[in-house]
Amino acid sequence: MHAVIRRYRVRLGTVAEAVRYAEKQFVPLVRHIPGFVACYLMDAGNDVLTSIGLFQTSQGAEAAVTLQRDWFRDEWSSFRPLPPEVVAGAILAQATVPATLPDRRRVADRRSAAALLEGSWSGLEQRGGGDRRGSPERRAEFAGQSEWQAAGAWRAAG
Repeated sequence: MHAVIRRYRVRLGTVAEAVRYAEKQFVPLVRHIPGFVACYLMDAGNDVLTSIGLFQTSQGAEAAVTLQRDWFRDEWSSFRPLPPEVVAGAILAQATVPATLPDRRRVADRRSAAALLEGSWSGLEQRGGGDRRGSPERRAEFAGQSEWQAAGAWRAAG
């Protein structure tokens, strides 16, 4: 994976206009570069825009550098008073969020959620299988045991 980062200082008050122009004119061009992965344009504050392009190959990154240089020289002269700072190179480490598919729950889970939305919930939670809690007698047995253990530990410590 390779990245190209360009930092532009634009004229005062032209950030929003520059973003619209880049979305309409530049983004469609960069998408056609072989190995294109993603392109981001961010507002870095103080009339500075930063573009980040990600590519599978170094050739794709080099093509992006050339495209950006030519396009921004010809099309963006009204937005930028200074030449951009350019950084390009291989990505050495990365972290991503695993791809998740929202709402890929089991059918039974979706039905339960739908039943709750319909207002049929009685307020009692039904548990099944290993998730069941013990009977009142069983809970009382454990409650007494833990009091006894606590008292024994207190006596041993005293």
